[in-house]
Amino acid sequence: MLTPTHITLRLSSRALRSSLPRIAAEKRAFARASRTLDTSYPRLQQNDSSSSSSGSSSSNKASSSPISITNILIASAAIVSVTPYALDLYGKITGTSPPPSTSIPGKVEPYTHNPLPLISSAYYPDPSTASAHKFLQIGLPASTSKPSLASKFTNPEDDIRKKLRIRSIYIKEPSLVIERAYTPLYDTLPGSYAASLASASSSDRKLLDLIVKRYPDGELGRMLHRAGPNPTVPQLEVRGPVDTWSFERDSAHGVLPVPERIVIVVGGTGVTPAYQLLTNLFGRPGAAGVGLGIKGNAPKVEVLYATQDLENALLLPQLHELASTNGDKISVKLFAERLPGATKLSKADAAALGQLVPAATGGSRGESWIPFFSKRSSRDPKLELTAAQTAAKIPVYESRITQQHLSQILTPAEGSGRTLVLISGPDGMVDALAGPKSRDGQSQGPLAGVLARIGLKQEDVFKL
Repeated sequence: MLTPTHITLRLSSRALRSSLPRIAAEKRAFARASRTLDTSYPRLQQNDSSSSSSGSSSSNKASSSPISITNILIASAAIVSVTPYALDLYGKITGTSPPPSTSIPGKVEPYTHNPLPLISSAYYPDPSTASAHKFLQIGLPASTSKPSLASKFTNPEDDIRKKLRIRSIYIKEPSLVIERAYTPLYDTLPGSYAASLASASSSDRKLLDLIVKRYPDGELGRMLHRAGPNPTVPQLEVRGPVDTWSFERDSAHGVLPVPERIVIVVGGTGVTPAYQLLTNLFGRPGAAGVGLGIKGNAPKVEVLYATQDLENALLLPQLHELASTNGDKISVKLFAERLPGATKLSKADAAALGQLVPAATGGSRGESWIPFFSKRSSRDPKLELTAAQTAAKIPVYESRITQQHLSQILTPAEGSGRTLVLISGPDGMVDALAGPKSRDGQSQGPLAGVLARIGLKQEDVFKL
């Protein structure tokens, strides 16, 4: 009796015997194809040698090749054009891309470097004395710097929201293909709503004013200090504008009301973002009345400016003039670790700083904002900075910015509105005051440091 297993084995044997002729035929066909393939390479070499002797046959062969030079060029162009969008998409998916800019691109483009001319270059503050800082003016295309008039905003708060932003440009070092962000003193970039642009002359609207510091290991700073001005030759690779901070973008998507007060803590060249914000709201120094249209609704701005040496402080005459013109809306406090005597200042430094007089208050002691420094510091100003024909005074502290300073300044008065704190300066200063930014360098990271200890909230602090 045959079991199912025996029946299956018999059927399999029959199927195998019936498929043997077909397998043999396929084997013979494969052998013929292999012989054809083996002999094709010598024929190809022969064709190549014969085609090299005939220009027309070589041209015909190149045109029939599946990977021609034309195809390679088309593929390369496609890769180049698609790469920025692919990188942007990758950044959005992984969360590593910077927040999108609210700027309106013009001939100066946010994502593409374009050559612009260097109009002028001079040492700062004294053009006749070599220093680590230079004042540069970069030429802008004529069509980029048209002011966006505030009159189209029916609500004054909308006008203020548009002005509450700080914008930067990126300059590329062509040989090393690296770039660095710089904040112009005045927002003359495309899509500007700044009061400083409305009060500027037609020639000023075509300029980007920068203060650039040269560091020993800074490639961009050294390149810009070496660059010679030539208004007719575009030599600097620039892209922008890029929003460093925008109230509408960075304050919970703009749903929070305009703050009653903005406190900007700055160090070193980090003063330039604070200066741009001041001129966005109140216009350029000496342009009296430009910011008065929004002055009653604009937040009060307090600048806490930290510097190692008083002689290295930047933009003090301009800050003094802004504080004098807008005394009820602008205040400036200067913190220097070392104060020179008035007789030790050079004429250039004295002209850049103004007149220093002893402060009326005495000094008490407090703790440094960098905990591993044992040096103790004064909580009261030691000097005051004055200027001719103005009543405004800038208090000068022989101190770092301490927790006691910040606690005293940021403690809200009864019935007062919201205070927003912006921080701009060296990484060590930002880390000590508010904690480091995230590893990608783009997102804010959790609030820590001194500002967290005195009770500020994450949404009330922004690290530039």
